[in-house]
Amino acid sequence: MRLTYGRSFLLILLLVIAAAVVVVQVPTKLGLDLKGGVRVVLRAQTEKLPKGEQLDLDGVVRIIRDRVDIMHVSEPVVQPKLPDQVIVELPGVANKEEALAAIRETALLEFRYLKDVKSDRNNMARYNMIISEKDPKTGAESYTFTDEKGDDVPVEKVLGTSPVILSGRDLKPNTKATIYNNEIQVDLEFNAEGRKRFADFTRTHVKEHLAIVLDNKIKSAPRINEPILQGRAQISGGFQTVEEAQRLADFLNAGSLPVPLEIAQTTSVEATLGQDSIKASFQAGAVGLGVVLLFMILYYLLPGLLADIALVFYAVLTFAAYKLMGVTFTLAGICGFILSIGMAVDANILIFERLKEELRAGKTLRAAIDAGFKRAFTAIFDSNVSTAITCLVLYLFGSGSIKGFALTLAIGVAISMFTAITVTRTMLFLLVDMAWAQNARLFGLARSWVSREGGIYHDIIGKRNWYFALSLLVMIPGIFFLATGGLKPSIEFSGGSELQVQFAQPVQAQAIRNALNNAGYEENMVQMAESNTAIIRTTAKNAEEKNSIETALQPLGQFQEKGFDQVGAIVSKELTRNAFLSVIIASVGILLYLAFRFNQLKFGVCAVIALVHDVIVVTGIFAMMGTLAGWEVDSLFLTAMLTVIGFSVHDTIVIFDRIRENLRHRQKGEDFEGLVNRSILQSFARSINTSMTVAITLVALLFLGGPVIRLFVVALLTGVVTGTYSSIFNASPLLVVWEKMQEGSAKKAVRPATEFKPLVTATGPKGQARSAATPPAEDNGSASGGGGVPVAAESKASPREKIKPKKRKRRF
Repeated sequence: MRLTYGRSFLLILLLVIAAAVVVVQVPTKLGLDLKGGVRVVLRAQTEKLPKGEQLDLDGVVRIIRDRVDIMHVSEPVVQPKLPDQVIVELPGVANKEEALAAIRETALLEFRYLKDVKSDRNNMARYNMIISEKDPKTGAESYTFTDEKGDDVPVEKVLGTSPVILSGRDLKPNTKATIYNNEIQVDLEFNAEGRKRFADFTRTHVKEHLAIVLDNKIKSAPRINEPILQGRAQISGGFQTVEEAQRLADFLNAGSLPVPLEIAQTTSVEATLGQDSIKASFQAGAVGLGVVLLFMILYYLLPGLLADIALVFYAVLTFAAYKLMGVTFTLAGICGFILSIGMAVDANILIFERLKEELRAGKTLRAAIDAGFKRAFTAIFDSNVSTAITCLVLYLFGSGSIKGFALTLAIGVAISMFTAITVTRTMLFLLVDMAWAQNARLFGLARSWVSREGGIYHDIIGKRNWYFALSLLVMIPGIFFLATGGLKPSIEFSGGSELQVQFAQPVQAQAIRNALNNAGYEENMVQMAESNTAIIRTTAKNAEEKNSIETALQPLGQFQEKGFDQVGAIVSKELTRNAFLSVIIASVGILLYLAFRFNQLKFGVCAVIALVHDVIVVTGIFAMMGTLAGWEVDSLFLTAMLTVIGFSVHDTIVIFDRIRENLRHRQKGEDFEGLVNRSILQSFARSINTSMTVAITLVALLFLGGPVIRLFVVALLTGVVTGTYSSIFNASPLLVVWEKMQEGSAKKAVRPATEFKPLVTATGPKGQARSAATPPAEDNGSASGGGGVPVAAESKASPREKIKPKKRKRRF
């Protein structure tokens, strides 16, 4: 057996070494805030819009953002610039020209009726269409037109008189590239309205030509041989690779640009954050993780040392996976990665607490390890599946940074399960036969925060109303400030102005930030571009405020204003709405999953109520501080809230899993209230230790990580604390309240057929009169009053039958 685990550990070690090679060899993709990138200002050519049609700039921004997502460019900036421009900032793009060409590609798909082209049905039309042979490389056909004299007619002229029957707006978003008869094509499917129009048109225009036009170029112009009623079509020819065809399919799914875009300005921009911010965050993370590793050793001793080794393995494997999958690292992403290491210890803590219980029960080390892992697995599995549901929903419904967050979180969850269940287990079983490892002192059996045996016993369920009141005391002010508009959006949500100034000499971005902060413009974003040009985004929206900013910059040296424009939100309302919609859908998914796994709806409902409690507390505190201290929420706040939701569900499920286990092994005479309280106390050490390891890391980031991420860390720290609180003091007590309500409803539903009057009365414990129907005071079926007078037991006999009191046995 030991040989088997030795081989397993060797394979794990080889895997970690390979991951370490990836970490060293594969370059890290950094975001705009850490590395910089290319900044392009695109102008919509509104002069080419159809007469009377207005530019939908928000729609253009949405399409560009979707296209950037398709190209797997992580953490981009796509921002409207009034009245007709869009700012696009792309970090670390390998081929800038290709990326810009793809973004600018209109992808305007139209189905045009070639009414002036001769056909079998319309032989009197003005133009002849000549179809060349297919290109042997691409399979593309070319189309030329001539008039009755044989003179060439421009394609634009023919299309100008050809009415549009359908467009890309009539497609379902399921276009895809396929290969049919060795020819690459793009399969299209119309929506309900488009299918009807396509069917009606093809039914009445059999033997005529319908052109499929992409960006004013005819891709194909087939003859309609018969009515097409299924609502499907294909674009074939001209594709050299499947990837090229799939890119067109993706663009059609994202939507066609309503107007061509031209490049108005292209510049290279430096990182938005200085090296000092990055260095401070890494140092803070190192300090926090060092304390976490030390805590695990001090509290869990030998298992804690093994957990630390597993955490190092986790960090290497996760970082390698991020690099292989092309994840772009921003400062927030790095902080999230550091935080995930703190959260990854959760599974180890859960396993070790169960291991200690089994050892206390007298099991051998091998049996305790085996039982501890088996009993901890269901909680680990359910909590991680719930997090995976959240990741899936966020990835499907989110966009941009939300998708990136979901992907990185899912990777971290999967690898943390592997390291806890496989790596830690393997190392423990390698030690099981060693004599020195049999010492119980090495497993910290005497360490416990709360227990009946050695620690403080606390009746949490009995005092549940006090804890509910405390939650309300925190939530009500927050809800008030939320309702009165206390949650202040940053310029990422609200937009503002963009001022470009060119300094005569080099200036550091941090010096500009300091000058703006001193002038009262604390909400700002500063980027340095080529030729000492500073791009400053602030809340200023008029010339007077602009002059105030320029006055604040004068001590930094001579400069020249290059432009002052109004800019829209970086984080669109649609993206924000989708994020909150995703949270709602994920909550429903978690509710249904827990209801299925626990076979009762109340577990899912109570978990979601605790989750909502955490969201209200965090957002309420930020709303209150927004009013009192000017705190603002940005895109990092969204990420923090999503992290809080995942943490809250994790903690709640662990306690619920213990309740489920104890329901199968109830103690004699134990009611549901006592069972839940016992389950909370049994899980208390795990909850406190997990929260403590995460909080240690966050506190280090809060005080040592610099001002850029401070509010982000505050949101996370607040969420971790309230998530732990709600799991222990809200979610589980709510189960008891639910159970009591069910019991009350059941008692009301069951009414006796005949009401019996008391047959015998006796004196109760304090002298009160008590009927024979009163439940006996002792478990053996006998009862006595305070003076030892025998009392008749409750009988099933007829009321007319004489009831004889049972003789009381003498006890010595």
